[in-house]
Amino acid sequence: MKKKLLSIILAAALAVSCLAGCGNAANDSSKGSADNEKQTGGATAVSDLKIGEIESYVINDGGWCQATHTGLVNAMEECGIPEENLLTLENIAEDQASVQAAAEQLIDEGCDIIIGASTGYSGYLSDMAADYPDVTFAQWGTETDGLVAYELRSYEAMFVAGYVCELMSQDENTKLGFSASMDEFSVRTAINSYALGAKYANPKATVQVACADTWYDPDKETQCAKSLIDAGIKYMGMEATSPAVAQTCEANGAYCVGYHVDMSQYAPDAVLFSFTWNFAPIFKQIFEDKAAGGEMKSLYYEGGECAQLTEFSDLVPEDIQQKGNELKEKIASGEVQVYAGPLSDDKGNELVAEGQVMDDATILLQDFYVSNVDCAWSK
Repeated sequence: MKKKLLSIILAAALAVSCLAGCGNAANDSSKGSADNEKQTGGATAVSDLKIGEIESYVINDGGWCQATHTGLVNAMEECGIPEENLLTLENIAEDQASVQAAAEQLIDEGCDIIIGASTGYSGYLSDMAADYPDVTFAQWGTETDGLVAYELRSYEAMFVAGYVCELMSQDENTKLGFSASMDEFSVRTAINSYALGAKYANPKATVQVACADTWYDPDKETQCAKSLIDAGIKYMGMEATSPAVAQTCEANGAYCVGYHVDMSQYAPDAVLFSFTWNFAPIFKQIFEDKAAGGEMKSLYYEGGECAQLTEFSDLVPEDIQQKGNELKEKIASGEVQVYAGPLSDDKGNELVAEGQVMDDATILLQDFYVSNVDCAWSK
């Protein structure tokens, strides 16, 4: 499907972020704060809306940007918004000049809603929101003044991912790997959830982390995966944008869990299953709320259709598939809580006491690593 793409290459800095789950019912923070309720104009036809999309890289990156763009396209189709009403700007760096220029171009083109698909945009878009009250700025990440924030709660699915990988690995090695992009709160959430899932399968399981220190760099992502493989690790999770980690695993006889999109298409002999992001329900809600007029509120989803694991590949034995599916059911029923105590960080500090469960705000903004994570930079 052809889209009208307006490419602005303003800088090389690329940004992406990932975080936390989805579903039909919101948690206590799902209603958004009063400060972040954005007043819109009167009601209009949803099909008349014009959508602007600011992406940190390109929409066929095989990861974050592709998942975001696909979600927008699917939501527009469900709402009857014509494809020519989507204006996409790619390669927009996380600096004030780049973000402001991109947003102003979309505003000049008549966009009613502007989606900022990187956490690095939030401060700059927030500064602009008051000057353009008729435009709704929606931003991935935590709540920021003037913006409609949206997030996925991914940690439950990442817990299952770590659990299955440890079941696959433990007969050979109780150490798993994790190829990370940045030392940032959403990435820490992914790492910790994966590590806790591994520990649920085996109390002796540990997770060694290699960090690319960039949101998108296939070469550095390849180096991270290779360093873990060279350390004797055969199974790994990832929080990275390109398919490089999966492809490196395939080339070296290792295995991984794909991220953002179904990465089995890029490395079918290495991807056990993938953690996928479906933003369409969130964007559809934003479109419908905008068309209705009135207040728009931040959206936080808990589980279900937005943050999902794909079906297990044939690389995963049937008995482990069954155990993985059983764990999903236990999480959905509330029998298993990912961040339940007793829980300590990698320095021995108590995070959650026995019989307690970590609150959502702490889960979403993690500034720690759990006890079985090995991150050299956190020591």
